[in-house]
Amino acid sequence: MIENREKKGMILILTFVIMITLIAIVTGFLYMTSIQTRAAGYDISDSKALWLAEAGIQKAIWNLKTPIIDGGQGEDWTTPGTPEDLPDADHTYTMVVEEWDWALADNGAEASSDDSAAGQPAANANDDDDVTYWESDAKPQIPNPKSLTIAFPYKLTINKVRFLAPTSNSRPRDYKWRVSTDDGLSYVDAGLPVNNNGDAEVTDTFTEQFDVTHLRLKVTKAGHPSSRVRVATLEVLGNKITSTGTVDVVNRRIEQTVAVDDATETAFAQIDWNEIAPAL
Repeated sequence: MIENREKKGMILILTFVIMITLIAIVTGFLYMTSIQTRAAGYDISDSKALWLAEAGIQKAIWNLKTPIIDGGQGEDWTTPGTPEDLPDADHTYTMVVEEWDWALADNGAEASSDDSAAGQPAANANDDDDVTYWESDAKPQIPNPKSLTIAFPYKLTINKVRFLAPTSNSRPRDYKWRVSTDDGLSYVDAGLPVNNNGDAEVTDTFTEQFDVTHLRLKVTKAGHPSSRVRVATLEVLGNKITSTGTVDVVNRRIEQTVAVDDATETAFAQIDWNEIAPAL
């Protein structure tokens, strides 16, 4: 009898151990399943947030390339943050649109000139300072033009440029814009030459130029016939778009720079969008 009771006790203990083991296995399986389910849900939300951010980029481009009269915002539009909610309140994207200057030294561009006056180098024209300026070493003339050149860090599509001269007498009066697509080995005209310009600050728009590696301002006459030419600021204008897609609590933020022209309703991507990490 004692032996039978001992056997029954051992069986009971063994059964209890097996039950505990099975409960642990099932609990672990359910826990792993819940983790995988949450991870799958996160992956889905993560992907949705990225595509929402892409939608924000495309909506911003549409606003920039579409004139106000046609329902857009026009190429001069900027915004510190325009949110758009989808029917699901947890699905949104927010667009931030800023002016962008590809000629700026801080954005990777380099300025050079065929010659410069002492202490007034070409770098003064793209240093984001309207006080400093580049000055030619002599007055520009048709047989002896003076040029200011910007080299970009990557190929661009451009169609809008701006210069600012520190004085009216030193402004580019007769000039042309030229572009290179082969790293400065050769240049072609971008738009028609400008003659008798009367303004110290000028923004010029020309037909879109593709795959541009260098931009050159070639001057043949300054504001005063005996003056050297000076340029305080040279800009290549466009926009930077930052778009943040949000799904539930997941955020993805991407950026893209574009050149736009609402007159011809075109927009051109300069580089593929980059994701800004960490996401907001």
